[in-house]
Amino acid sequence: MAFQLQLSEIEKAREIGQRALKTISFREEQEKMNVWVALMNLENTFGSADSLEEVFKKALQMCEPKKVYIQLVKIYERSNKIDLATELYQTMTKKFGQSSKVWTGFGHFQLHHGNLDAGRELLQRSLKSLPKRKHIKTVTKFAQLEFKYGEPERGRTIFEGVMSNYPKRVDLWSVYIDMEIRNGEQDAVRRLFARVVSLKLSSKKMKFFFKKWLSYEKDHGDEEHIDEVKQRALAYVESLSA
Repeated sequence: MAFQLQLSEIEKAREIGQRALKTISFREEQEKMNVWVALMNLENTFGSADSLEEVFKKALQMCEPKKVYIQLVKIYERSNKIDLATELYQTMTKKFGQSSKVWTGFGHFQLHHGNLDAGRELLQRSLKSLPKRKHIKTVTKFAQLEFKYGEPERGRTIFEGVMSNYPKRVDLWSVYIDMEIRNGEQDAVRRLFARVVSLKLSSKKMKFFFKKWLSYEKDHGDEEHIDEVKQRALAYVESLSA
């Protein structure tokens, strides 16, 4: 399709896309989705709002609706059609209110564009719609967004609330540490590592964090800090056989 677009043969590109849809097996869902995305991109760039709407509606009939919505909103984002993306996200939170991916996607969109209050409001709204089993991953995702686009201190506060309730979740501690590393405050990173290795975790989990801490010091610290981690690890090993 790209070659045809270079020749400005838009109608020809549409025909190629439609032919591709007819030849792809119904089992190859991702391949079909790729073609629909290409067709929506085509109409977004060279077509009209009506022609894009027509392709979008057809794609909804042939593919999983949520995936189609997500692809279209990404197209709007990439082409800087902010108002259309916002409107579509609002529709998506109503249609797919139990999808963490939709809520966090909208949150990312808002915070990335500097709409901090609107993004934070989405977290509260999401928790009213999402099943409880999705709350932790949604909250931690919004905490990550604060570190990246908002206020790291607010992200830190959110993580602290989560970790106080789930102190043995290695995956969550690891994400929290990664966010602190990304933020670049070495003292904060070291304090967090020190807290984690003082917890009563399994030896396998402790080994993971000591290894992660040592790797961090080799990249960002000096010999003194490297030795400190090694000494802490040695003391931990000795405590196991005491």
